[in-house]
Amino acid sequence: MTSLFDDELPVIRVALPVPLTRCFDYILPPNLQHEYLPLGARVRVPYRNKTMIGVVMARQVTPDIPIEKLKPLIELIDDASLLDDHQRALAQWLARYCHGPIGDVISLMLPTLLRQGAAAHIQEETYWQATQSGRVLAPDKMSRAPRQAELLRALQKHQQPVAATMLRSLGFTSAQMAALEDKGLAERYKQSRHLEPHDDGKPVLAEIPLQLNNEQAEAVNAVLDKLTQPEVFLLEGITGSGKTEVYLQIIEAALKQNRQVLVLVPEIGLAPQTVNRFKKRFAVPVMTLHSGLSEKERLDAWLLARDGRAGVLIGTRSASMTPFKDLGLIVVDEEHDASYKQGDGIRYSARDLAIVRGKMLGCPVVLGSATPSLETLHNAMEKRYHWLTLKQRAGAKVQLPDIYLHDIHNKKLTNGIDGRLLQVMRTHLEQGGQVLAFINRRGFAPALMCHDCGWVSDCTFCDARMTLHREPPRLHCHHCNTVSGIPLQCPKCFATELKPVGSGTERMEETLEQAFKDWPVFRVDRDTVSKKGMMEKLLEKVQKEEPCVLVGTQMLAKGHHFPAVSLVVVLDADGGFYSSDFRGLERMGQLLTQVAGRAGREQRKGKVVVQTHRPEDPLLKLLARHDYSEFSRCLLEERRETLLPPYSFMAIIRAEANQSDLVSSFLADVVQAAEPVITQIEGLEVIGPLPSPMERRFGRYHMQIWLLCSKRAPLHQGIACLLDLINRHPMQRKVRWSLDVDPQELI
Repeated sequence: MTSLFDDELPVIRVALPVPLTRCFDYILPPNLQHEYLPLGARVRVPYRNKTMIGVVMARQVTPDIPIEKLKPLIELIDDASLLDDHQRALAQWLARYCHGPIGDVISLMLPTLLRQGAAAHIQEETYWQATQSGRVLAPDKMSRAPRQAELLRALQKHQQPVAATMLRSLGFTSAQMAALEDKGLAERYKQSRHLEPHDDGKPVLAEIPLQLNNEQAEAVNAVLDKLTQPEVFLLEGITGSGKTEVYLQIIEAALKQNRQVLVLVPEIGLAPQTVNRFKKRFAVPVMTLHSGLSEKERLDAWLLARDGRAGVLIGTRSASMTPFKDLGLIVVDEEHDASYKQGDGIRYSARDLAIVRGKMLGCPVVLGSATPSLETLHNAMEKRYHWLTLKQRAGAKVQLPDIYLHDIHNKKLTNGIDGRLLQVMRTHLEQGGQVLAFINRRGFAPALMCHDCGWVSDCTFCDARMTLHREPPRLHCHHCNTVSGIPLQCPKCFATELKPVGSGTERMEETLEQAFKDWPVFRVDRDTVSKKGMMEKLLEKVQKEEPCVLVGTQMLAKGHHFPAVSLVVVLDADGGFYSSDFRGLERMGQLLTQVAGRAGREQRKGKVVVQTHRPEDPLLKLLARHDYSEFSRCLLEERRETLLPPYSFMAIIRAEANQSDLVSSFLADVVQAAEPVITQIEGLEVIGPLPSPMERRFGRYHMQIWLLCSKRAPLHQGIACLLDLINRHPMQRKVRWSLDVDPQELI
């Protein structure tokens, strides 16, 4: 083979997963200089005193140092590119936007097994089917080989290939299968164990689509008109308006063009319900990619999408970086959800990354939500996005639930619930309905208190309280994950009367089980559905539509379809009013609207009761009237007056150290040193250092610097200035810091 490096320097540039923003140059050893070295392939290289796995970003590089000082490449791992030109360009954009190391971004794009050097091969299983000769031969004519005859008869019963594992479970051996192959009566081939055998000539649909109402049809047609263009659509539809059916019919059109589709969902809990519906609708392979899968399953899904064999990929945040052979449509369901923002490392937004990918690839992106984020609404109002609305529920007879604001001021509550609501819940259960009780706090109680001296179970390492859990018994800080036993006596006054304060999902579950002994109570939170398959099993029980009580956190509020839920009780609606985060009210409105939307989604009229100390609050009244549009308009006006996002662009530099003075002086030095440059950047405002909303966390002290600007470019100019000063500060190794561009929370 002719060398690609004839008359060129045999130097490659490699991205490594190290906390540096540059790539590294290596020289090719003589044994590789005559081989094709694909961009985007993995290589093993020396780095300092160890070896690392990196990805080739450039060939024929002119190095910055003498070539004789470069270290040689150790091994070429892949003979083909893992990350194509688009993936590498996307990685470079994200590294620039987040001001992060390109090697870390590349590492995020690869499944764990590929980062560790595993082969980029799909787990395959052997399938068998009868050949044309085998289908016409009568098995009775094989009297000398009765077991082979039985095997042939089994294969003749199936039009589709049969997995070898299934044949072995029926008692057939590999030797018998091979004997049929030798006789030309059966043939084998390899197929991913995660894909059903599929004929490319088969139709896209496996079932007939539902009939659309006028609003749904208009939304579908609007996207189809621009199905080959890099447009962004906001599909704002009230809960139960049939957004998923709109997605399905748009996806159908993309699949008929032989293109692939990426569907993002915010939580693993939504994946089973969504996947089942998609698999019923489409005959093409539908794959999933999320943290609930094994590492091998994640690798297979990633490779099947890259190779074009997965028609639809449904995944959570990390799936936004998956490579595709021909991506033609991206759908982001529940686009407002904070789960789409990465909380550490490269703090990217999967929603925003999807929009960038759509522009790069020239394909449309559909953002769906009943409660769009204020940033998305602002973009729609400014006509940057096409705004599609669904204002009626999908069924002609399906009405929005009535929402009642129940005043609990000065009311006696039983473990967090007004006793009169228990009778309302009982009535719905007796009438055959299901009841959903929503409380956004895990555990038995938010804290444990001494009745004698007032001691409270504070966390030793955080400015937070330890949550009391009963299953298993423990005190648990949900911020730093510290766990301790439940004390038998007060550590301050040694009294033995320790009482739980407030209610969480465990305590509410216990209360409701005592109140409704004739009906099952199912708790849904991260403690009960963390194991693989638990959410699916729970959903199966609920889908039977038998009377039951669901009690849980926001996991219950996100997109689930519970046809038999006729009553939703929101036990504490006031949290957002007291949040230190300027997004608190927005989150509260979204959560209340989403959880209220679980009621009355079929023929049964729904009812929602919201316990609150603020029934006269005008914002709550808007939500009770199902007027999220006016609610969001009021919040946007507040943001405009305070020049907060989306009327400005924001970044936060967070820093932490084991001493308060250390982190405070570190950030103050940086801000002071940056002042001459910052004052020259038009419109840029630097605020801080400020204590974080929770100043002490994980036993360390946290502070922040806010950067606000009306334009993106000056904001990034200011970020670059501050980061340069941080990296050159003499104390930077004693202080841990991070950058968050477009932060979704302040903590």
